[in-house]
Amino acid sequence: MLRYLLIALIFVSPLSFAELSQDELQQVLEPRIEGLKFLTKNGMLLDAIRTQNREGRSLDEIKKIDEEWKAGKSPLIKELQENKAGSFLKNIIIQQADVYNEAFLTDIQGANVAAYPPTSDYWQGDEEKFTAAFNGGEGKIFIGKVEMDESTKTNAVQISVPMEYNDETIGVLVIGVKVSVLEAEKLKGQ
Repeated sequence: MLRYLLIALIFVSPLSFAELSQDELQQVLEPRIEGLKFLTKNGMLLDAIRTQNREGRSLDEIKKIDEEWKAGKSPLIKELQENKAGSFLKNIIIQQADVYNEAFLTDIQGANVAAYPPTSDYWQGDEEKFTAAFNGGEGKIFIGKVEMDESTKTNAVQISVPMEYNDETIGVLVIGVKVSVLEAEKLKGQ
């Protein structure tokens, strides 16, 4: 039986997961989504977002940091991996490296609050993974397409969940799920 399972895994192409509809992806990822909903209640993560939101950075400041980040010159690259929220996300990724390839947390404007490993850019506010999940402040779960993640060089799908405080969306949590997990979940469901 194990032999057939391994053979089946070899012949399931990552491209076939790229062809799944959003509903099919959601069904395969449902156990992961439920776990992420639990994380959205974490007080330490919510406090980190609320603290950054209170700083009130302008979009111009965020874009300047974004340019420094992309050039590898921002001290925030290291700081956002080592702050409390970054360390928490790092532990999740390291402990579940067979499942997840990355995790990051944004503020209300889509600027990173914490990230592990570092994202390819600081500002997520112009990307669908943020805009769809933030949803104009209404918050909703968003599942991206299966694709090669630029920052981790891993085939994965990103799940974005709104972070809410007092029924208000204050940021977004994004976690990348490796394609190998999709393969295993899909086989379990057959």
